[in-house]
Amino acid sequence: MNVSLCEVTKDNWLDVIHLEITKEQEDYVALNSESIAESSFYPHYVNRAIYLDDKVVGFMQYYQELEEGLPDEFYIAQFMVDVNYQGQGIGKIATELVINEMKAIPECKKITILYMPGHHAMRKFYSQFGFIVTEEDEEDGVVMELDV
Repeated sequence: MNVSLCEVTKDNWLDVIHLEITKEQEDYVALNSESIAESSFYPHYVNRAIYLDDKVVGFMQYYQELEEGLPDEFYIAQFMVDVNYQGQGIGKIATELVINEMKAIPECKKITILYMPGHHAMRKFYSQFGFIVTEEDEEDGVVMELDV
């Protein structure tokens, strides 16, 4: 399986915003178009299209926690795989790729994710990469961290 991460550009952004998730996932995942728009105001946000061979099948966004005054912490803000490609291991490979990409940044000492209450499948998913729960709140969600 040839999974890769590529920069979101004027050539592929429409493919990224047309990706779909299940109705149930809509409560847990932001719109890709909103994430891409938000990144236009924050130059340190990194947008990655997930490719399977030459087809866009997912989206990831991460950034350095500069606004929080935590330059050694990076946050995975958005992660999704199109409904037609879920369950094939693409998300696992893409997550490994993005973790390795962040680990290669000298400032990166910690990677953080947040998942929303009720989306507990993400706990098992991120645990396989070494993330551990550091905060849990039924209203604000669950924070998991990976020390780099």
